[in-house]
Amino acid sequence: MFLKNIKTFIRHLSQNKLYTAITIISFSISLMFVILLSVYLEQEYSVDEFNANKNRIFRLAHDDYSGFAPPSGPLLMEKFPEMEYFTRTYDQQGYAYTNKDEKMKISYLMVDSCFFKMFSFHLIEGTPETALLPKSIVLTKEYALKIFGKIPELGSIVNINDQVDYKVGGILDKWPANTHFAKQDALVDFPSLADMWEYPQVLTTYNNNSFGLYVMEKPNTNLPDKAPKILKLFKDVNWMYKNGSVKEVNFEPLCDVYFSKSYSPGVRQNSKTLLTVLSAIIFMILFLSVLNYINLTIAQSGTRSKEIAIKKLMGSRKGQILAQYTFESIFLSLISFFIAFLLSFIVLPIFNHLLDTHLNLDTSFSWQFLGLLVGGAIIIGAISGIIPALTIARFDPIAVVKGAFRMKSKQSYTKGLVAFQYFMIIVLVTSSIFINKQTRFMRNFDLGFNKDNILIINNTIANNQRNSFQSELMAIPGVKHVCFVRGNPVDGGNNNSFTYHDKPLSFQVFQVDTSYFRMMGMDVHLTGAAYSTNAILLNETAVKDLDLPDNPTSVKLFDKETPVYGIVKDFHFRNLKEKVGPVYFRIMSPKMSAWSIMVKVSGRNTFETTQKIKAAYTKFTHGLPVEMKFMDDSINQWYDRETRIGKMVEYFTLLTILISVMGLFAMSLYFVQQKIKEIGIRKVNGAKVSEVMTMLNKDFVKWVAIAFVIATPIAWFAMHKWLENFAYKTTLSWWIFALSGILALGIALLTVSFQSWKAATRNPVEALRYE
Repeated sequence: MFLKNIKTFIRHLSQNKLYTAITIISFSISLMFVILLSVYLEQEYSVDEFNANKNRIFRLAHDDYSGFAPPSGPLLMEKFPEMEYFTRTYDQQGYAYTNKDEKMKISYLMVDSCFFKMFSFHLIEGTPETALLPKSIVLTKEYALKIFGKIPELGSIVNINDQVDYKVGGILDKWPANTHFAKQDALVDFPSLADMWEYPQVLTTYNNNSFGLYVMEKPNTNLPDKAPKILKLFKDVNWMYKNGSVKEVNFEPLCDVYFSKSYSPGVRQNSKTLLTVLSAIIFMILFLSVLNYINLTIAQSGTRSKEIAIKKLMGSRKGQILAQYTFESIFLSLISFFIAFLLSFIVLPIFNHLLDTHLNLDTSFSWQFLGLLVGGAIIIGAISGIIPALTIARFDPIAVVKGAFRMKSKQSYTKGLVAFQYFMIIVLVTSSIFINKQTRFMRNFDLGFNKDNILIINNTIANNQRNSFQSELMAIPGVKHVCFVRGNPVDGGNNNSFTYHDKPLSFQVFQVDTSYFRMMGMDVHLTGAAYSTNAILLNETAVKDLDLPDNPTSVKLFDKETPVYGIVKDFHFRNLKEKVGPVYFRIMSPKMSAWSIMVKVSGRNTFETTQKIKAAYTKFTHGLPVEMKFMDDSINQWYDRETRIGKMVEYFTLLTILISVMGLFAMSLYFVQQKIKEIGIRKVNGAKVSEVMTMLNKDFVKWVAIAFVIATPIAWFAMHKWLENFAYKTTLSWWIFALSGILALGIALLTVSFQSWKAATRNPVEALRYE
C-alpha cells in the first residue's frame, strides 16, 4: 500500500508539471537561503567561543570607543587583586625582512606577553610562557613560510620597518577564523612599541588613549563589580576622565566584543541587529514557502478528489489519508532540500561577497549540523502538509463520485493571506528603493574636497629622499601634484583633545605640505595673519566651537597663543553618519615623517601612470612593494555596509516577489475554481469576457489597496528610524511609496489575469453541466 501511494503521488507530479515545478522551485530557493543564512548565523554567533577562558575575559570600553592609555593595564594589575592577566593591543602595518634582506608587507598585532595565557591561540612552535618575551615576534605558519621559505628556528631574526630586530618566539598554526581580532601576519610584544615609535614615554603617559585593553579575572571573582572604583582611579590619572569627556568604564564580556558598538584597534565587528534581521528573514522565507505549499496543494486538490473519494469508499480511514498527504509533503520537502543543498554551493561566492564573509560549506557542514538541517526540512514538510491533509481528508466521497464536488473556502482566510503577501512586497520594495537612494545620496554627496584621481600611497620613503622622490614623480607624464601628509580625509588624521575655557574639546589634526589644499581643491580663506612655522588653519566648525570671530588671527591652544593663518571651508573626513567636527591643519616640518603620499593624476592613461609611480616607489624603497589606492574607492568603502544591506534587501525582495507570485498564482487558481458556476451563469446571461475578467480581478485589486494602506505607514516609520542613523540623509519621497503600490498592483494583475482570462473564455456549458 505504501509503495502504491508513492507511485500514485509520482504519477500525479508527472501529470501536473507546472504544479510540481512551482512547488519544488519555491521550496528549493527558499531552503537554499535558509541553509546559507543558518550557516552564516552559526558562524557569527560562535565568534570567540573557542577560547577556554571566554567567561573570565573582558574588554574595557567607554562610550563608542574602547581605547585606553598604555599605563592603564599595569595600574589595574597593581590595584586590583581580582585581576589575573591583562593585555594591551594595537594593530600596525609595515614591512619586514629576514637576513635574506627580502622586504615583505606585514600586518601585526602588538600584545602583552600573557596573551597566550588568556586566549586559546594554537602554537605549533614555542610555548605560551616564552613566545612573547621582550623583542619577540610570533608568526603565523602562512607568513613564516612566505618570509623564510620554511618554518624558522626559534630565535631567528625578523626586522620590522628598519627599526627593531625581533626574535621568533613562536609559530601560530593559523590565525583563528572565528576570533574578533582582525586577521594578522604576526603578534609582537607590546612594550617594544616604545622602540618602534622612538618614544619611550608612550608606555608611561596617559596622553595617548588609542590602545585596546583586555583583562582576565581570577576564578570565582567578579572584576566588573570594581568598575566604580576603576572609574574613580582613572579620574585621578587620565586627562579624558578628569575633564569629563569620558564618564564611564564598561566591562564587555569577550563573546560580546564582536557585536559591540564600541571600537578598538585591531578588531572586526558585526551588528547584532543585522543578525536579528537575517534571523527574521529566515522565518519569513519559511513562512511564505509553507503558505505557498499549502495554497498550491489545496488549489490542486480538486484534481485528486476522485483518488481520495475512491480510497474513502474502499475503506481508507481519515488518519491514513492524513498520513499519506503529510508524507508526500515531507517527500517534496526532502527533494527540495537536496536541490537547495546543491544550489548553496553554486550561490556561495555571491553570498560571501554580499555579506563580506568567508563561509566554507565543506567545513561548516558537520554531521550534527547537517542532521539538524535535514530534521528541519522534515519538520517543515510535516507542517506544510498537515493543513492540506486536513482539508482533503474532509472531502465528501459521494459528492465527488456524483461530480457535484466543489471546494469551499473561508473568504477571510483568502483575503488575509493575499493581502499579507502584497503587504510584504510593498514594504520590501519601498525599503529597498530607500536604502539604495540613501546609498547613492552618500556616494554623490559633496564632501568639500576633490576626491577624484587622487592616489594614496603608504609612505616608507626616507625623509632625506622625500624631495628627490617628489621630483621623480612630478616628471612622470600624467602626475599633476604630489604631497606628503600626516592625515587625510580617508584616515581621518590624528586626534588632539584639550580644555579650552574650561570646556573639553576634541580636534582632528592634519599635518600637510603647502600643495595639499591646491590638490584637494579645498576652499581656504586667509586671515591676513603673518605665516609662521607654528601657524595653524582652522575649519569653520572649529571657529564656531572655539567661539572665535569670523576672521580670527590667533587662538590659545594648549596654553599657547597660536597664529591662525587661514580658515578652511568645512569638509567631511568621516562618513555621513557623523557631522563635521572641528579640525586644525599644520604645515608639516621637513624633519617630520609622513604617514602617506598623495598623488594627483590627470585621469588619462591612468594605468600607465600608476605603473610608473609603482616603479619609482620600488626604486626608492629598494624593492618594497607599493601599497596604493584611489581616494574615491576608499571613500566608497565607507558605505560598503549600507550597500551590502541594500543588496541583501534587494535579493530578499526578489525572492519574496518570486515566492508570492507562485502563491498568488495558486490563490487565483483556487479563487477562480470557486467561481466556475457564477462565471457560467454570467456568460449564459450575456456577460462579455472583459466583464468576467473585471469581476475576477477586482477583488485582488481591492486586496492590494488594503495592503498598501497598511504597508505605507509601517514602511515610512521603518525607513524614518533607519535614516536617523545618518547625520546627512535623503528625503522620504512620496513617489517611492506610490511606485511600490503600483508594482504590487502590476504583479497582482499579471498573476491573476492569466487565470481570469482562461476562466472567462471557457465554455459555460462545462461549468453548468452537473447543475
